[in-house]
Amino acid sequence: MISIDLLQKGEAIHGSSVEKEILDYLANLFQGSKKLPVNTMEWNITYEKLYINGKEVPCRAMPYTRGHVSGKVGDNILAFPFPDHPFKVKDFFKYSLSVNAEGIIFYGDKLRRVKVSEDIVKVPTVTTTSTLKKGDEVEIHVDSWLRNTTSYNVEYTVNEGEESIVIGAHVDHWLTGFHDNLLALDVINGLKGLKLNRKGLKFVFFSSEEGPKCCTGSSQYPKKGIFASIILDALYPNRVVYSSTPDLWQFANYFRLKRIEMPTRYSDDVSFVEENIPSLTLYNDDLIPFYHSDRDLQMPEDLSYIEELKLALIKMLKALDNVKREELDERLKSFGFSKRELGS
Repeated sequence: MISIDLLQKGEAIHGSSVEKEILDYLANLFQGSKKLPVNTMEWNITYEKLYINGKEVPCRAMPYTRGHVSGKVGDNILAFPFPDHPFKVKDFFKYSLSVNAEGIIFYGDKLRRVKVSEDIVKVPTVTTTSTLKKGDEVEIHVDSWLRNTTSYNVEYTVNEGEESIVIGAHVDHWLTGFHDNLLALDVINGLKGLKLNRKGLKFVFFSSEEGPKCCTGSSQYPKKGIFASIILDALYPNRVVYSSTPDLWQFANYFRLKRIEMPTRYSDDVSFVEENIPSLTLYNDDLIPFYHSDRDLQMPEDLSYIEELKLALIKMLKALDNVKREELDERLKSFGFSKRELGS
């Protein structure tokens, strides 16, 4: 499996050498691919250290924070149990800044990285698996910085056409990142033998979905001649959230569903939707307990899940191959939309 091979490379931070190694791997696997440059940023971490009552414990810095602080929990340093949803971390972070905290710690049963800012903030913030209590003496040391760099998207053309369907997935990931987003690469690889009769088919592997601004790689990908986009992101056995523009809802019955929803602002379909292109993202928020953690690892169910997704996508692609854009436009209007748009 591609995912297991690439898991050995470790964390693939956006714009980093590891991200580029993965993209090189895919360019070699999909012979004849094009490399399309992407202007992005790399987050460099020199060190991330946490001491509790004089003892060093495992920790991971939150993007994009840095700094050095010592003190006590409940005084200048705040500590919180990791919330039940990772998106709530940013709310705790904002609150901590509002009360002038000099350091912030989240503790739980996993190490995590969850973005709390789009720019460097000089309030060191970390996650740890060590529980803290009020009065614990703490030191946090994080040295990190953002720098401009060039990475690239990898585009592989399966077959040409006047209009093309894009199947896309990002390759950068926080910590282990097996389901977010290495597993998607195996699903795409399983589609290699498929050729469409009327439309072109392209596989695109995106740089820098995770940051510093969401979806940097896909936002720079050319949209001319794209009939529809299908994005694979954070897939997790054994079902999917079908997140699409309404004109593609008719194809949802090919998949084992958790729910159907409008497109969100948190995946690589964003720039396609903004260009009024029919777009779908398949993901599964059952992954939330392991999202952006060091415990996002392979599972026994992955192989059958990959096969199930591959077969469902083949059915959808063959159906889309026979659909005209005018038909999708009419279907969109039947749901009361004059153009494709993101959900709230």
